[in-house]
Amino acid sequence: MSGKVKSLAIVAFFCTCVLLLSSCATLGPVYQKTDKLPDNTGLVYLYRPSRFIGGGVAYDIKTGDNNVITTLHNGGYFPYFSNPGEVEFWAKTESRSSVTLDVKQGQIYYVKGTVGVGFFVGRPHLIAVPNDVGEKEIVDCKLIPSPNKEGEKEHKEKQ
Repeated sequence: MSGKVKSLAIVAFFCTCVLLLSSCATLGPVYQKTDKLPDNTGLVYLYRPSRFIGGGVAYDIKTGDNNVITTLHNGGYFPYFSNPGEVEFWAKTESRSSVTLDVKQGQIYYVKGTVGVGFFVGRPHLIAVPNDVGEKEIVDCKLIPSPNKEGEKEHKEKQ
């Protein structure tokens, strides 16, 4: 192999490594069950089990009023304290996926996110799962940091 070709191969290798590593999220500690819910709220765990396929794709989870709750990363989870009532959670890349829950005070819910095959980028899929399924699948997920410092502080106070 000539010196030029070898140099180009090394540069290409390092560029590939940088691109792959830059798509990884910095996640927090592994799942810890939240036992205390604030008064007049329900708890919705938004989670995405770790998978190789679609692993580099992350997408925002929003409520029906377009507020970003979190960015759902591969292998991550986020506890969302919701006011009671009907709440729509949705995500969009090439296509949109949504799930609506009738949140009850003091109740816990699980919304699982996955990534399907898309034309240019993976497509999000959200599904409400039974608590026994969600409790098993979330155990290896890691906490997604709150999108803002105030939300992070609020989460720690509620635990």
